[in-house]
Amino acid sequence: MEFKLDYGPWETVFAGQTYGHEVEIVSNPENFFIVIIYDKREGRNLGAVIEGYKAFFARGQMEAFIQTIPKPSFGITKSVGGKTGKIFFLSFDPFYVDFRQEDFVRKIDLAMQRTEENVETIMNLARASSLDLKELSVVAKSDYATLLGDPFFIKLLASGSGEPALSKLDLGKPAYGEEEKGPAIQLGLGKKREVIKENISNLRRTQIIGQGAPLLYASYILAENMLLENIPVVILDSFDYFAGFGRASTDSFALKDELVEYEPFGFPMKQVKAKDSMKLALKDTDMFLLLDIIGLSDSEFQKNMSLLSVAMRAATPMELAERVLESKEIGDYEKLRVERMLNIISKKFPDFFGNETPAGELVRAVPGKIGRVVVIDTKHLGKDEKILFMHTLMRQITKSFTQTQQAEGVLVLPEAELLFAQNKERATIAISRLENRGMGIILGTQSELPAEIDQTLSAKMNIVAGRDVAVSMKAKRNYRVILRPSISGKPKAE
Repeated sequence: MEFKLDYGPWETVFAGQTYGHEVEIVSNPENFFIVIIYDKREGRNLGAVIEGYKAFFARGQMEAFIQTIPKPSFGITKSVGGKTGKIFFLSFDPFYVDFRQEDFVRKIDLAMQRTEENVETIMNLARASSLDLKELSVVAKSDYATLLGDPFFIKLLASGSGEPALSKLDLGKPAYGEEEKGPAIQLGLGKKREVIKENISNLRRTQIIGQGAPLLYASYILAENMLLENIPVVILDSFDYFAGFGRASTDSFALKDELVEYEPFGFPMKQVKAKDSMKLALKDTDMFLLLDIIGLSDSEFQKNMSLLSVAMRAATPMELAERVLESKEIGDYEKLRVERMLNIISKKFPDFFGNETPAGELVRAVPGKIGRVVVIDTKHLGKDEKILFMHTLMRQITKSFTQTQQAEGVLVLPEAELLFAQNKERATIAISRLENRGMGIILGTQSELPAEIDQTLSAKMNIVAGRDVAVSMKAKRNYRVILRPSISGKPKAE
């Protein structure tokens, strides 16, 4: 590839000739395929026709779904040994770029960005049509390797080419693998007062099982460990529990007594208040979940509302209602029904929606070697508002990562239990997509997580009592630890 695209790294999976044109197909770890058909004249590549395809594993009625959705797409089905597999591809319309124009790369990046922004909505629409779509990173490689590894698949993309170099395509590479290395930070002390340290990469995706102050304390110590390694942290706080990050601990004796190698100090910190200094945009909200929260169970109407939200990209319900009423493509009855529903949403979630705080501002590095923590005050939110806020924030950060390709940051959700109690399936999708963008996540729950999420986590902490925690790591022995005292603030484990 003669130019550099975002959302990499990119690898060439095919390069050859088709119908007299040089063709190159590249793919990234998120299984986005870009087909480049070069416009070569007098020995020079002057431009190219660009096509893009995002791959998903599919179960269900794929053919009927493809005929109904408003986005370009296609699917492949293959039966091997009595087992049938399906891959669905969401694509963007092909377009020509002129290599002599300075912004030609930006045009390709923008096409990919718009496709990624529609991914979750398309997955929700598919589910409403009895089709289950999953990103390949959360599916076993054996379920799809025979499809993407089939030379005929490349022939479909390249319109007839030579043998593809599929051996270069890493079909199973995770966004953030367990084998990643990183510094070991003290978690606490063992039974014999031995210092227990843990590799920071093993803690970036952790479930904490418990409740009350012990769960919050474990979340606090994990967050401190991330910050000590310059990893930005965002925490949703309903308890005024995390407000002490900005000031040094006053208990230096406890730190010395429990052999902590750090002196007391405060971390760079920013506090914001949900619905006040921080709002979320309706366009980033999962409309299926939102309508589920308010008790609507009409799947066809949910589908139509989702399509309108995607197409019109409004920040608030009233802004979307205004655009719907101005539309000439929607019938009068449907306009009134949509307007009535948007009025209900606006009253159910007052002052909730607006122009969002850029996710890049929430998850960004600051000068120095210590990470910054953003604490979002959610204690004044009702239960439904908390659920919608958590879910929408994850979607917003996911979208930002798609655009900027940041790879650092950890989101701490001490009340993640609410998400799964409301809609386990929607919560699983939102968390999986966030993880696929490289974001770390710490989930506080009272029970086990769905298998799809559990298999993506690297650590699990079960609260025994107070600071006493049982830790289990994948491919490592389990152990008990008394969590260390905090370096900042004055959090209590009882």
